[in-house]
Amino acid sequence: MKPGTRLPLVAAAVVALAVIAGTFLLRRGEVSGPADVPQSTAVVETVAQAPATTNPAARPARPSGEPLGQQVAARLEGRAQSRARHAARMDELKERSAARYASEKVDPAWAPKKESQLTAIAANKAFEQVGARPTSLSVDCRSSMCRVDGAFETRSQAEDWVMMYMATVGGEMPNSVVSRTQAEDGSTRVEIYGRGR
Repeated sequence: MKPGTRLPLVAAAVVALAVIAGTFLLRRGEVSGPADVPQSTAVVETVAQAPATTNPAARPARPSGEPLGQQVAARLEGRAQSRARHAARMDELKERSAARYASEKVDPAWAPKKESQLTAIAANKAFEQVGARPTSLSVDCRSSMCRVDGAFETRSQAEDWVMMYMATVGGEMPNSVVSRTQAEDGSTRVEIYGRGR
């Protein structure tokens, strides 16, 4: 091979090696990434932003040819039935709890102390600060079951009070059943049956 033809071949080989080395270094940089940014971040964000129904198998099957209006009506009907089943289950739980409460005799050593505890929780100033104070409240305990009965001017006040009271009462009255009755004027009565020990 003539000396004049070697120079372009050597130059081409050097360029090829430089490209390979550069590619190798760039790929290493992509895999390891910057030290302060974990590579999994982009993947996590992508997964978090992906809709829950991306998987076609997870989507409920749509009957072919059924109009959208009928599909919506069927879903609304399904939700209404689910709510009705839940309400029936809660009514049954309330009836059982009320029957157990009614069948118990009062434990004179335990009941007054428990009533004082539950009343003190309801007297927390935080309820008044958020405008969720009952217009009337009674607490009555027997030998293991307690009944809390409160009246509120609005349903919103009742819901706020129930949320705060049940979160605060905690282990003092586990396994509680809460029911609400709304009058025509918007006032709401809350009744709670719970096991106090």
